[in-house]
Parts: sequence; structure tokens; C-alpha cells
Amino acid sequence: MKTNIFYDKKLIFGAVVMVGLMIIVFGPILGRLTERLAVNRQLKTEMTKLTEKSTALSGIDEILVSQRVEKMEEVFPSQKPVVQLISSLSQISAQRNLSFGGVTLKPGVLSQDPKAKGGLSDLEFGFQVGGSFNDISLFLNDLENTAPIMKIDQVSLAIKSDPLISREETIVTADISVSAYFQPPPQSLGAITTPLKLLSREDEALLNRLFNFASFEAVIPTAPTGKSDLFGVGL
Repeated sequence: MKTNIFYDKKLIFGAVVMVGLMIIVFGPILGRLTERLAVNRQLKTEMTKLTEKSTALSGIDEILVSQRVEKMEEVFPSQKPVVQLISSLSQISAQRNLSFGGVTLKPGVLSQDPKAKGGLSDLEFGFQVGGSFNDISLFLNDLENTAPIMKIDQVSLAIKSDPLISREETIVTADISVSAYFQPPPQSLGAITTPLKLLSREDEALLNRLFNFASFEAVIPTAPTGKSDLFGVGL
């Protein structure tokens, strides 16, 4: 009886030692295997996302996207649109047979901090046009449909013609204040595994409206409109 008990204890002790050795020897191996299986599952998940993203991107019309990006930059630029503003305003005023001048500009901060967060910024701009009242009315309508995007803040009219002498046409001078908007591009496009966000119907409608904005080549007018250096002392 004692022999059997002693034999059983030896078996139990041997089993415990064997289990301990297996844990010591195979524990790290099992741990690494578990980590590799987890990494493998993660990679498969990321591969599925990338495949879906690649499929979505392959179905996008590159020409249409390029046209929209270029038009977006014209209408809603990523930098202060000083030159574009002057050029557009001078050219639409010329189309309406109006004089253009008296430019005043508040450019704000001249340097752009690359670490600053992108946000909607505005550029206050003032100028003066002169001509018939009807042409100025048409000019104001053109202004809000011309790139870069602008909003009329204030209009002051001064009548120059004498309605008692000339009743055919009313000549006025308009002092106009506008705000133009721009937004720096995002600092990062996000992780490559980020799902592709498709445009909604509202987004598509807004993008299509961009093509209704008239665009002009950025040419500085040669007629004197103030200082040639817009950022010089005394602006």
C-alpha cells in the first residue's frame, strides 16, 4: 500500500515537472504564435479595407476630379487671392463699361504659419466703380458669380449726373466693400486605411454650382489703381 502511494506521488510530481517544463519551453512560443495570429488578423482586415478603397478609387473619373479640383481652387482658393481679386474685378468692370479704382485692401497676416490649423479665412477688400446705375447693378450681380468667391458687405452710391439736365442715364459712383474667402489645405489626408468618404447628393450639387462661376485670367490692370506694391507702407 505504501509503495503504491509513493509511486502515485512520483507520478504526480513527474506530471507537475513535465507541465512546468512545457510551460517554460512552449509558453514563449505560444505567446509569439498568439501575437502573430493577431497581427495576421489585423493585416487581413486592413487588406480588406484597402481593397475596397482601391476598388472605389478605380471607379472615379480622374478627368472630372481634376476639373473639379481646379475649379474649386479658382472659386475657393487655398491662399489669399489678392491678384485674382484685382484681376477679376477690373475685368468684369471693363465688361460693364465701368471705371475701376480706389482699391483698399486689408490682407491680414502676410505670412502663413505651416503649423497653424486650416480654417476658413476672409480677406476684406474695397474699391470704387463709376458708370451708369444700370451697369453698376449688373456688375454687382456679376461680382457674386465670379471667382474667387466674394460676398458684398457694403455699397455706397453717389449720383454724379444731374437728373434735371440729363434724364437719359443716371451716372453714379459706387464704393463697394467685399469679403473674399479662402481656406488652407489640410495638414494631413489621414491614414491610408481610412475608408473613402463618397460625396452626397448635396455635395455633388454644390460642386456642380462651381462651374457657374465666371473665371478670368489673373492679369494686373495697367490703369493706375493706387500703389503698385499692395503690401507697401501706407496701404
